[in-house]
Amino acid sequence: MPTLLISLGTSSAIVPEAFLLPGVAFEAVHVLTTEKPKTEMIQAFFAEYAPSAALSITRVKDFADFTNEEDHFRFEEVMYRWVLHTQVPPGDRYICLSGGFKTMSAAMQKAAAVLGAAEVYHVLADSCFQNHEGKPCPPTTGEEVLQALKNNNLHFIRLGPESGWPQCRMWEASAFPLTLEKEEGVQCWASAADDAFRRQLRKIVEHSHNIAGAWTEIGSLPFSILATWPESHLVWLKQPVDVAADAAWILRLPKIELHCHLGGFATHGEKLRQVRESAAQPNRLPTSPEPILPSGWPEPASPISLPDYMRLGDANGSNLLKDPGCLRRQCELLYAHFIEQNILYAEVRCSPGNYASSERSPWQVLTEIKAVFDACMATTPGCQINLVLIATRKEKGDYRAAISRHLALAVSAAEHWTNDRECRVVGVDLAGYEDISTRAHYFREEFTGIHRCGLALTVHAGENDDAEGIWRAVFDLNARRLGHALHLVDSPELMRSVADRGIGVEMCPYANYQIKGYAPMSGKGEYPLQRYLDAGIRVTVNTDNVGISSASLTENLCLAAQMNPSLSRMDLLQLQAHALHTAFLSPASRVALHSKIETRLPAP
Repeated sequence: MPTLLISLGTSSAIVPEAFLLPGVAFEAVHVLTTEKPKTEMIQAFFAEYAPSAALSITRVKDFADFTNEEDHFRFEEVMYRWVLHTQVPPGDRYICLSGGFKTMSAAMQKAAAVLGAAEVYHVLADSCFQNHEGKPCPPTTGEEVLQALKNNNLHFIRLGPESGWPQCRMWEASAFPLTLEKEEGVQCWASAADDAFRRQLRKIVEHSHNIAGAWTEIGSLPFSILATWPESHLVWLKQPVDVAADAAWILRLPKIELHCHLGGFATHGEKLRQVRESAAQPNRLPTSPEPILPSGWPEPASPISLPDYMRLGDANGSNLLKDPGCLRRQCELLYAHFIEQNILYAEVRCSPGNYASSERSPWQVLTEIKAVFDACMATTPGCQINLVLIATRKEKGDYRAAISRHLALAVSAAEHWTNDRECRVVGVDLAGYEDISTRAHYFREEFTGIHRCGLALTVHAGENDDAEGIWRAVFDLNARRLGHALHLVDSPELMRSVADRGIGVEMCPYANYQIKGYAPMSGKGEYPLQRYLDAGIRVTVNTDNVGISSASLTENLCLAAQMNPSLSRMDLLQLQAHALHTAFLSPASRVALHSKIETRLPAP
């Protein structure tokens, strides 16, 4: 229904003049004015000549005149809110700019531009009548207004429609309260408690200017929202990480964890004690002593072997997690850790078959893990958990049967649990012993079913084997991600192929430092993370085993900066963008996660 919105100064006739816009039959009129103007003429006109048109007159409370800038801004704030509170859709909203002071007209024009209008226009009246002194004057009564229209003494300057700012289209009146009181017939008094609306507009304008300034960089930014940040913030992001100064900022970063082993958590100290104390059958727990950490851990002076590293987790893993109480507490503590670390999404790796027993099948164990994480997400929302089942290669013995069972379990789980909002199995990890005899191509047939059923695959490759092991994982097993891939740097051609295919690389700085050794460890070479980033590879930073490595994701990011001193703060954001793009998520879930990250990125 066409509706007129107009501000009013001292000339009451402007309202009926604006009402007579040719070709438009207004069904309602909303007037905004100060305390001063008399409105009896307006009310009389509509009562006599347009009784079917709804009329409302709103005065800005405690506002008599425009005397300074503060007055204008107070009026403007009320005016914006008033436009929303009229509940007139933009397509029915006609805004006349002719009433009141010039500043009032300017504010009305700005409101039209911001919130949209079907049409914006001026109305001008000739001085075709005489006042009491006999001097020419425009119409002052309803009858004179109608006579002026009949004699073509009213001139309408139609400025056309305004589409409004896209950022404001969904704004609701409830978000910007307008206090209305002292109703007197068709009049009421309005006031706004603060300048929230104008602050929002300033923010939009600032963001728009920032985007214009960063226009040539938008395509290279990890997250497009960064284009709305001030140039000074972007300059700060491009500078190298200062670990001492930036640790708190890194902790606040919204993060993604893609390579975290359930059994490698709570391996020492208070968390291990809590897991043991939660046992359902404490008398059946093994008495495995807490392994002694090497000197200087988590940053030893020299690396240790992979078997020695894995032995640091002997007090947990399958030793404890066969007990349902311990398994439950392990999952709860890991989820709490993710929340503390501001991790919004995590893929947790586990081997349900290793935690099974004659009393609990692998399916029961997997169901328990899912149930605990679902309960955690419901009780303390903030982190989405999905599961990656581990298929473990071994140095010798018949381990293929165990791999087949885990793959079958993964397929069954993926087909059984399909709700994106719940914890579910999203992939498989080919892990374990790495050498020429256990390269990925030997398992091509076993993993065919995984691909056919739409499950994702990540492969531990290039940690202890050379670049050929990575090549086999990529081209023979179609891995979507690679675990560690430390020797990828040895093959520039393979690096290009991994970058071109968008394959993710899961690096774990502390585990890599502890097992392989990199600078700043004495006598060791440079960690390849920066080279992977520069080559356009979708590299990510993860924890591997939080308990064994004694390092959180925040600490892994800090160590990555120490291992690659040129790593910038923008690179840290790029790592999270890579994790987002290579996570085993549905398109809808990826979009939702992207939105969460952008809203939580901490400014400097």
